[in-house]
Amino acid sequence: MDKPRILIVEDETIVAMDLMELLHRLGYAVAGIGASAEEAISLAASTSPDLILMDINLRGPMDGVEAARSITSRSEVPIVFLTAHGDSATVSRSMDASPYGYLVKPFEERVLHRVIEVALTRHASERASRAEADEALWESEERFRLLIDAVSDYAIILLDLGGRIASWNPGAERLTGYTAEEAIGKSMTMFFPADSRDEERDRHELSVLERTRRHEVEGWRVRKDGSRFWAQTVRTPVFDREQKLRGFATITRDVTERHALEAQLLQAQKLESLGKLAGGIAHDFNNMLMVILSRVEILNRTLGADQPQRRYVDDIAAACAKSRDLTQQLLAFARRQVFHPQVADLNEVVQSTMALLIPTVGEDVVTRVEMHKPLWPIYADPGKLHQVLLNLTVNAREAMPNGGILMVETRNFHPDAAYGRQHPQLGQRDYVTLVVSDTGGGIPPTIRDQIYDPFFSTKETGTGLGLAVVRGIVEQMNGQIWCYSEVGQGTTFRIFIPRFHDIYAPPPPEAPAEDKVINGGSETILVAEDEQLVRTILRETLEEYGYTVLETKTPQDAMAMSREYEDTIHLLLTDIVMAGGNGRVLAEELLQERPDIKVLYMSGYTDDMMVRRGVVDRSVKFLEKPATTKALLRAVREALEG
Repeated sequence: MDKPRILIVEDETIVAMDLMELLHRLGYAVAGIGASAEEAISLAASTSPDLILMDINLRGPMDGVEAARSITSRSEVPIVFLTAHGDSATVSRSMDASPYGYLVKPFEERVLHRVIEVALTRHASERASRAEADEALWESEERFRLLIDAVSDYAIILLDLGGRIASWNPGAERLTGYTAEEAIGKSMTMFFPADSRDEERDRHELSVLERTRRHEVEGWRVRKDGSRFWAQTVRTPVFDREQKLRGFATITRDVTERHALEAQLLQAQKLESLGKLAGGIAHDFNNMLMVILSRVEILNRTLGADQPQRRYVDDIAAACAKSRDLTQQLLAFARRQVFHPQVADLNEVVQSTMALLIPTVGEDVVTRVEMHKPLWPIYADPGKLHQVLLNLTVNAREAMPNGGILMVETRNFHPDAAYGRQHPQLGQRDYVTLVVSDTGGGIPPTIRDQIYDPFFSTKETGTGLGLAVVRGIVEQMNGQIWCYSEVGQGTTFRIFIPRFHDIYAPPPPEAPAEDKVINGGSETILVAEDEQLVRTILRETLEEYGYTVLETKTPQDAMAMSREYEDTIHLLLTDIVMAGGNGRVLAEELLQERPDIKVLYMSGYTDDMMVRRGVVDRSVKFLEKPATTKALLRAVREALEG
């Protein structure tokens, strides 16, 4: 009996040679080897092979699928596709060529032998009786397996008319952990979470499917080991040539990562909307606080220390201070607070912060601090990092009312390839990590997605801004924060701060000398502020200390005032965000006409590109509202003399 003659179509020479040797070892003859679609078509016509092994991805204008279509239009030679990509799109596209099988590279010798023998047997049967062969092949589990075995990323499942699993591909086993023996004959609801299993509903959906022809759904599914994944499932009815319903095809894939990214996007959009609202409220509130603080300072100067009314004024000042802290928390959540970053050592921040915290956490809490040395530098605001660590450690302490272990760690971290695939948002860059862990009761899964929401709290007292502030500060530093928690085991917050690489870094800002004597001056100051009460406070304060003040409400008024005023204007004191325009644009236009004028910006917050992401450029003079009289006068003096 003659050996079956097989034509190899493969554009990789080494692969083609290996395949030829393998075929010879299996007892087949090689009719020829082609490296392109054109050669395949020519060799198929000239050698009349018994079977063709066709690589789908061929170099040149035609690929293997197009070559197969051309060959099968002229002859009935069976074709088995070779591919390194067994995805459903490739399988679907190649169906037009009526292939006799698929082989996903790399494949084993026995698999190749089985596929070839099945293809040759099927072809011989079709030639004897095509109608009978078609019906037999429809019932053949082998033919169906050849098609779906090549797809490993999708669970391709055939259900019978009763909704029971009739076939099970390797992709389904990989996705769920169940073998074919464990799954066949069972209902698809076995993969549903216990609280959503309803076989009657599933059967009803299948009965409707005969009419609708397609049903797509997403939801949680459960693997054999109990782990959950977010599944995208498409169901379609399967009909025979007489349009008789034979079963239902179900294709499922794991889209957990996409689902998580979508959830993160929705959360980010929600926080962005809330942040804009909170930032706007804080901005207006800071304007009012500046007025109150200024009037309180005036009352303090006019009232004697022994006057009984003095304590009322002190209460107002204390309330203003607390209100100012609250607005700072709102701005931190809204990612609109002003940062004063510098090259910092996270270990120094942890050491100084924990030195203050450890004596206050209580004797029933064991505190452990592990600091990696040497630690990479970061570019951040140490004061804000202190606030982050303070908020997290206080939360950890309150999560352990009966005592426990509080762990604070710092480490250098570079995500490897596997970690990067699991957390693509980190990218391939270096980080310094701050980890705060406790052994408290943990965070229930039902509220885990809400912990960063502003004003959300599980405590009877508190603002509910602690973690919202932490997240706002971290993200404003281009960092990320992740939470891991198990009920009864504890909670871990892990913060990733990008490593600082620049050789040159601006020096840290000098601490303001609060007790330094503040002198006035005789210079002329142009004030642009759209809030009348704040404008009045600025004018009265500056005039009290000897300055000449030109008061305007909008950038347009300020430009008009500058053009009308013939003498020298020494300083522009402007709000950044105004109803009538933008302080930065005003300064740029004014500098064109008065190049020697100095500029001092002020704002309760800013989205402006001048203070990108809230980080003040060292060359920019900036006054953060609400400001005390001393802070205002000091900033004015420094701007004039700078």
